[in-house]
Amino acid sequence: MMVPFRKAASPAIPVAAETATRDPLDSPMWKDHSKRYLAGRSVVFDERVQVILPPVTENQTQVPITIDARALGRVDEIVVIVDLHPFPQPLRLEPVGAQAFVAYRQKIEQGTPIRAAVRQGDTWYVGGRYLDAAGGGCSVPPAVIPKVDWENLGEIRARAWREEDGGARVRMRLLHPMDNGMMANIPAFFIETLDVTDADGKPLAKLQLSEAISADPTLTLLPDMPQHGGTLKIAARDNNGGLFKGSVPIPAAPAARTREGRL
Repeated sequence: MMVPFRKAASPAIPVAAETATRDPLDSPMWKDHSKRYLAGRSVVFDERVQVILPPVTENQTQVPITIDARALGRVDEIVVIVDLHPFPQPLRLEPVGAQAFVAYRQKIEQGTPIRAAVRQGDTWYVGGRYLDAAGGGCSVPPAVIPKVDWENLGEIRARAWREEDGGARVRMRLLHPMDNGMMANIPAFFIETLDVTDADGKPLAKLQLSEAISADPTLTLLPDMPQHGGTLKIAARDNNGGLFKGSVPIPAAPAARTREGRL
């Protein structure tokens, strides 16, 4: 039975994650991945979960992917699933104090469906698109192997600015090779976790990353911040136990403008 994507105005179409229901992207891996990552909860294919991909994949080692599920409101968890990939779950996000949005870059091994599963309570809302790409982003050595800057390993560069609605957007980059272990004589070496908190240590976003994430991970999040501004703290850990920390100031929201008129 074909289960179409649900339009926002239509009633939800739940399907059990462990069933063999054929998904809208017609992927041969959907049954196995849904069992592995979504089992135990109902699944709804929903167009409000947007997966934004580039029209042309120019570099298979740095493919920009944006997940935008803000139309659902607040959510508990976001899981990205790349069906035809040696590391099919590149990213997991708990937007504890952030909007349902994340942008990042990852390595792509071949053309594949890419989907986001967004959990609210006991229901997964799933959206996705097919990425047309050449192969080799994960397993083929680059023509020039970049040298690791060991002196600045783990350095965090970040910037924050205000959105038009008063919210905050934060973009960060961590200097790390993110080796996936598929190259000869190069063991897996990658960032596993990344936590974003406010100045008092209150969690805003918790991320789990995998070997699929591109070198020098670049991430964009929409955390909740007070109108008067503040500071974000960023803490990351790699699979060798390396700990990296940084902070970024958040600008205050602009004061409301008032206009004076003549009586």
